[in-house]
Amino acid sequence: MRRIALLFAISLACAAFTQRYDPLRPPDSFRQANNPYYWKNSPPYAGYWQQDVHYDMDARLDEVHDLIEGTIDLTYWNNSPDTLREVFFHLYANAAKPGSYLDQLGGDNRAKGATNAEAPARGTDVLSMTADGKEVQLEVDNTIMKVTLPEPLLPNTKTTFHYTFITHWGGMGRMKLFNAWGFKHFDGTQWYPRLSVYDRKFGWDTQQHLGYEFYGDFGGFDVALDMPNDMVVEATGWLQNPEEVMPPELRKKLDIANFKDKPGNEAPSVITPYQSGVRKVWKYHAENVHDFAFTADPTYRIGEAEWNGIKCIAVAQEPHAGKWQNAAEYAAKCIKVHSEYVGMYGYPKMVVADARDGMEYPMLTLDSGEEPNYRILFMHDRAQLVLRHGGEQRDLPRHAGRGLHAVHRNDGHVAYWRGHAGDGAGQ
Repeated sequence: MRRIALLFAISLACAAFTQRYDPLRPPDSFRQANNPYYWKNSPPYAGYWQQDVHYDMDARLDEVHDLIEGTIDLTYWNNSPDTLREVFFHLYANAAKPGSYLDQLGGDNRAKGATNAEAPARGTDVLSMTADGKEVQLEVDNTIMKVTLPEPLLPNTKTTFHYTFITHWGGMGRMKLFNAWGFKHFDGTQWYPRLSVYDRKFGWDTQQHLGYEFYGDFGGFDVALDMPNDMVVEATGWLQNPEEVMPPELRKKLDIANFKDKPGNEAPSVITPYQSGVRKVWKYHAENVHDFAFTADPTYRIGEAEWNGIKCIAVAQEPHAGKWQNAAEYAAKCIKVHSEYVGMYGYPKMVVADARDGMEYPMLTLDSGEEPNYRILFMHDRAQLVLRHGGEQRDLPRHAGRGLHAVHRNDGHVAYWRGHAGDGAGQ
């Protein structure tokens, strides 16, 4: 009997070890021995370590009060040789609160945007938190939250944080909310309480958010976004339930080609009428990423292209759709050029979004402009994404990091035009 039990345990262990690496679907396979991007499978030197995370998130957008409510189960692996008695979280949106460090800094870095007069609250509030089911002690200093653990987290062990939060739109330059043609547009960036990095060089990253770059641990995300029924959503990760939120008939109606002759800035049509209280839940799975962002807009229209199995998606507001017809195709060409000349793009999709911005997140860039002016922005953001596979800008002086990106961006421009001059791309 003992021998049978032993064989059964061995078979279970082997099954776990040989789980197929599949970055498109749960269960999370980030830490698998067959994940080519997992740091343990090709450490840069003996003794190297970094921490691992997995976020399981359920979030609901309140489109009336301009806030998002969420519940997160965050599993954190301590791969360091150190015993951790406390951890830290970033509450980036708190930079928008009056009197924040960013507000005091003033000048060009000051938090931007007008507060909604009907919902003046700003920032992120953590409502509750436990670690492995036990209450923790929280101390908030503007955009940094210190969490004192109920028990020390030993090396090579893990813990799971369960927490609830509310984040308000307003005052954050990247976390945009704007009204266009009578419809609300939401960008979900720096929107959830995010665990700080603990590394061998600096220990805990407790820098206050002053409007610059972001440093995060890599891992996996399973995210359910509860949205109003009329929203068209794109986000980090692979959509798990397209048949529920984007059935073929709806996708056909939203195709960007349907609007190629749309006069610029003419009011958008209504494809899905808004119904108060009617919701859709968009479910995403992502691996080998250090952040999760989304964009949502009822007027988004969708274009798609593909290169090397990578799906490239463009979402443009309908009044701009006429001048975003080639956006997905051009994004695919940017991915191709940077993959061939700098380093292979390691994710299954890339989204370019018409969002009055110019910032990159895993598998998603929030862009602006129109053909042909958005080409430089697309090339720049793709260069940033390729380089970030290997490191973080925060390890370099800000302008040195931008300089490296500029070199590869310009190389990409040259390579693109050498390979495509006269091919009629974008015409």
